[in-house]
Amino acid sequence: MHDQIFKTIVNKVTDAVIVADFQGNILFWNESAKSIFGYSQEEVLGKYVHDVLPVHNLRERADNSFREFQKNDGQGPLIGKGIHVKGLTKYGDEIHVHFSPNVVEIEGEKFIFAFIRDVTELIVLQEKLRYQSVTDELTGVFNRRAFMQMSQKTFIHSQRHNEPFTLLLFDIDHFKRVNDTHGHHVGDKVIQEFAAYINNIIRADDIFGRVGGEEFYLALPKTGLNEALVIAERLRFGIEHLSICVDELILEITTSIGVAVIIENDDFDSIQKRSDDALYKAKKAGRNQVGNPAF
Repeated sequence: MHDQIFKTIVNKVTDAVIVADFQGNILFWNESAKSIFGYSQEEVLGKYVHDVLPVHNLRERADNSFREFQKNDGQGPLIGKGIHVKGLTKYGDEIHVHFSPNVVEIEGEKFIFAFIRDVTELIVLQEKLRYQSVTDELTGVFNRRAFMQMSQKTFIHSQRHNEPFTLLLFDIDHFKRVNDTHGHHVGDKVIQEFAAYINNIIRADDIFGRVGGEEFYLALPKTGLNEALVIAERLRFGIEHLSICVDELILEITTSIGVAVIIENDDFDSIQKRSDDALYKAKKAGRNQVGNPAF
């Protein structure tokens, strides 16, 4: 009767409950394990647990850890604790699970049991919230907060290692006129296409973000003034020749760019101020210009 009570309770819990012998062969598989992984108990009984549960790229590491666990007579860093890992369902879908293993000895024989909880929805939600916290909703590039955090960290690294660093500040020329003439939905499309063009051609280590309505920053680590001016001019030229199609409209835009480089005893507020000054000079000179410290 006690066995029946145990099985009934274990099959009612929402976590997967799996029991294996000390060789890792599955002995018990509850209903929640079936719901989470898709296998019935009949399909997995007697199978080696790592042939069933982990995603393929984790199986070798899992096997190595299990062999160490066996050598240490059932002792290991995960026993009695929990870890977030990726599992694989019967249908080939990867899922996020919280895996909590332990060991019990009955009549001199060791058995392994684990509670496994499907946390896929939670992880997906966390990743979505993390993405939203650093991303500009309209363009998909870094938002102001994320750009400032990443670029300041890179700026400090550049100072410590005596490496060049350049900051570009972009402003879409006459953007208010676009909004006033064609409406905000057209203005939004212009901002999206502008950001996508730059984001698609910058280097992997560059940091690009939207910091205002039509203002964007681009941080260029390990990049001195001469190289930065070449990059800025290439981007300015590309934007000038960019055709943006919205409804039946074909729009052409230009951008003004302020360039500032790291100097001795610099700080991030100061390099921002110099990039803003350089942008002002570019606008004053007629827009569609690259403004730099010697402009």
